[in-house]
This record gives sequence, C-alpha cells and structure tokens, in this order.
Amino acid sequence: MKALIICQFAITSKNMITKVIQYAKEHGNDISVECASVSEIAELPFENYQAVLLAPQVRNYLKNVTEKCAPLHIPVNSIDVVAYGLQDPEKVLNQIKKMLSHPL
Repeated sequence: MKALIICQFAITSKNMITKVIQYAKEHGNDISVECASVSEIAELPFENYQAVLLAPQVRNYLKNVTEKCAPLHIPVNSIDVVAYGLQDPEKVLNQIKKMLSHPL
C-alpha cells in the first residue's frame, strides 16, 4: 500500500505518518505513507499512490484533488477529524484500508 497525506505545510502530518507506519508494521501491514503540502498539489505525481488523504484543515481542497485522482481511479478522502486530532494511527490505517477496498 502506498498512500499520500496532504496537509497545509507538510509538517503537521509527519507525526501522524510516523505513527501510522509504526502501527502498520507492528500489525503485519506493509504500507508506505508520504506527506505533501497543498502548495504542491499541481505538481504531485498522484499516479504513484493508491490512496490520497487530506488533513482536516485542508479538506476544502478535496474537490480539486478528487478531480485529479478520479481519472487515475485513486480514492481520495479527508482524514477523520477525531482520528487526526487524537493522532490515532489505527483509525487512520483502517480508513486507508477501507478506501483501498472500495476504489473508484
């Protein structure tokens, strides 16, 4: 699995990504998660990812990112606000898995 998390400055999600990767490894899941800033949306290689998530504070970019990913059949969603606020890696990983099980 390879996922991308987009946030405001690609800083706030780094801690979440570290937790998700660590949690995934501890539970036998192979996942790669990367982080990008909203300022990079126009240049991002979305075709390199299987799922794209937006941090809650940038969910207003959901339509824009979905339009870029839909032709590539890549699911896009906003990270659950509670999971993001609590930095809950289990919930975020489960959200990614659910997205991958229901692709566009």
